[in-house]
Amino acid sequence: MEADVLSRWRRRSMAAGWALAEDWWTPEVEAVVKAVCGACDLSQACWALGSARAAAGVGVAEGMNDLAALFAVTGAGGPPFAALRSFAAGWAEHSFAPLGELHCEDPLTGLVTAAYLRTRLAQLYRGTARGTCLVAAEPSAPPAELAERLAAALNLATALRRAFPGDETLALLGPVRVGAVTRMDGELRGKVARLRDSEILYGHRPRVRVRPLPKAYGQALALIRSMSS
Repeated sequence: MEADVLSRWRRRSMAAGWALAEDWWTPEVEAVVKAVCGACDLSQACWALGSARAAAGVGVAEGMNDLAALFAVTGAGGPPFAALRSFAAGWAEHSFAPLGELHCEDPLTGLVTAAYLRTRLAQLYRGTARGTCLVAAEPSAPPAELAERLAAALNLATALRRAFPGDETLALLGPVRVGAVTRMDGELRGKVARLRDSEILYGHRPRVRVRPLPKAYGQALALIRSMSS
């Protein structure tokens, strides 16, 4: 029964205008279905779903419309006020938590973390990622010593900021790998060349790759995961 409700909920939400099919499912949607079917506490499940939707960059209105689709397919009419209130509370608590608690920035380099980058990509894919790419830079050979790795990370972060001084999202992808989510415009070639010419450790220059963002959000997450190891 739960599997059938989950499937009908997803179809109803897609038909109602859910923006990105690939990011609809999370473990929290299954918990909400279990709660609606009477297996666990509904308010707590809705709170967790609201938090998960906020983490994925889903707006509170779209999230509530999605929740309403669940109650519509179960024949229960609109969601109860307590469920909506819990969803909104979970969404707000995640969205407006202090930046220090969200760990948006790496404390060493000041670049955003890979976790925050995933949230930024979710927001980006809710519009369009067309014409956007990921520029990744790392040492041509991994530094062996801890001190060298720290120095390389700091120098890479500095080089990335100098090459991309605008509104690009600059992230720490791995221990000694950085990246910029940026537009593929006429200035990109010069920015990439500036990054490649940077000295990061003992006069060595970084290895730089340019990867256009995939069409699907899920594929973009896989790309970030492959860059984060």
